[in-house]
Amino acid sequence: MNRTTALIVEDEKATQKYLEHFMASHFPQVVMLGVADGVSEAIDAITLQQPDMIFMDVEIKRGDCFDVLDAVGELRSELIFITAFNEFAVNAFKARAFDYLLKPLEDAQLTQSVGRCLERINQKKISGHMAGLQKIIQQSDLTLRHFSIHTTEGVEFVPLGKLLYVQAKGNYTQLYLQDGSKQLLSRQLKEVADELPVHSFLRIHNSYIINMIHVKKYIKGRGGSILMTNDVALPVSETRKQELLLKLGAV
Repeated sequence: MNRTTALIVEDEKATQKYLEHFMASHFPQVVMLGVADGVSEAIDAITLQQPDMIFMDVEIKRGDCFDVLDAVGELRSELIFITAFNEFAVNAFKARAFDYLLKPLEDAQLTQSVGRCLERINQKKISGHMAGLQKIIQQSDLTLRHFSIHTTEGVEFVPLGKLLYVQAKGNYTQLYLQDGSKQLLSRQLKEVADELPVHSFLRIHNSYIINMIHVKKYIKGRGGSILMTNDVALPVSETRKQELLLKLGAV
C-alpha cells in the first residue's frame, strides 16, 4: 500500500513550522509534501501531488481556502481545517472537512485528529485495493469472450482479453490488438462501445476506449494520459478523468 502523504496550506510561518515539527515527531510515517502559502500555490500543489491529507488554514495569501477548493473541484484528500476563526466551520464541513481545529493548536487535540484521519485514509486505501481485486475477478472471464469482426472472407472472432484499445477513425473504428496487429471496422465508435462489457472497457476520450486490464500507468496532467501495456500513451479528457481514476482505484 502506498505511503500516506500530507500537505500544509498555511501562510503563517509559526504554524507551518509547528505542523512540520509535530508530524515529524508524532507521525513520521506520513510523507510531508511541503507547504503552500497562497491560493495559486495550493491549487498547483493539490492538483499535481494529490495528497491524502491537507492541513488547511482558511485565510491564506491572495484569497482563502474556499477559492482553492472551488478551483480544484472534486477532492480525494481528507481536510483538517486549522484557523483562528470559528465562524467558517459550517462552510468547512460543507466542503467535506474531516475536522476543524481552532488555533492555538494543541498536541493532544491534533494527535487525536490526525490519528482518526489516518484511520479513514487507510480504510479508503484498503477499500480501493479490494475493489481492484474484484475487478480482476470480474475481468478474468475476458479470455472466454469474443468480439466479432466481419471480413470479406467471413467472421473473425477476437478474444476480448487480447483487445488493447479502440480508436475512432471518422465513421470507422480501429482495433489495436495485443499481438501488435490492427483491424479496421466499418462501424462508429459508439456502436462498438455498445458491444463491449462496461466493467472491463472504459471510454477515456471522444476518440478512445481502453481495455482496463491492459492499463500500465496513469500519467498526471489536466486530463492526464494512460500508458497501455504496448507502451502507447493515450490522452484522457478532463471530463472523463474522474471516472477513470475511480476505475483504477486511485481516488
